[in-house]
Amino acid sequence: MLSELLDLVLPAACALCHRPGAPLCPRCRDAALECLHASPRVAVPSPPPPGMPSCWVSGEASGALRAVVTAYKDEGRRDLHRTLATWLAPALRAAAGAEPAARDSLRGRGLLVVPVPGSPRARRRRGDVPLTPLVSGAAASVPGRVTVAEVLVATRLTKDQSTLDAAARASNLAGAMAVRERHVRVVGGAVCIVVDDLVTTGATLAEAARALRDAGAGTVLGAAIGATRRQVDHHAGLPCRPPLKGSGDRSNVGA
Repeated sequence: MLSELLDLVLPAACALCHRPGAPLCPRCRDAALECLHASPRVAVPSPPPPGMPSCWVSGEASGALRAVVTAYKDEGRRDLHRTLATWLAPALRAAAGAEPAARDSLRGRGLLVVPVPGSPRARRRRGDVPLTPLVSGAAASVPGRVTVAEVLVATRLTKDQSTLDAAARASNLAGAMAVRERHVRVVGGAVCIVVDDLVTTGATLAEAARALRDAGAGTVLGAAIGATRRQVDHHAGLPCRPPLKGSGDRSNVGA
């Protein structure tokens, strides 16, 4: 409500091209929508990191879509959370319906949806954990019993992933997450969907899944808004438009 009142006084500008009037102008929204698939697809890193769960993604993590995620996370554009939650929702629903164990949990104990934890450094810089409201918004679209819980915590400092290759990312994150002690009973035997914003090498999802399994989780699946093109299991489709001039597209989003 406060955000909507502020918009009456200080109208929002497009997060990518900075034209006044909306968080995303029609042109930039269309450019981002071109990065979304007609239906969610499975991200298949090459090579896949050991232990990475099957992960469904809504789109390709490049061009305008990546720029929107960057603006939301790193440029303070929290007014994009509803848009990004809407784009995450198809992948989360696909993961929830992917296996019998997940479908049974929706009717019984309930699915546990787990955002990947931000690093302490990122949390201090941003002042919040921007992934969590996206996951909560997307989870509301999943029919059945769903609980969103920040059960994972970073256990040590890690290097900036953007400077590392696939092998170094996996090594950097190995053993870097754990389930909070007070949540171990919640995780035990649960069907979990671990969620990130974008998937590049899969190292973050693999480490999160490892921590959940070590705490006794049953089935672990994954979901994300997008994955880099080489990581998506598909052989056709139009490329995303490149980001518009001034969109601030960065290559260091996601892990």
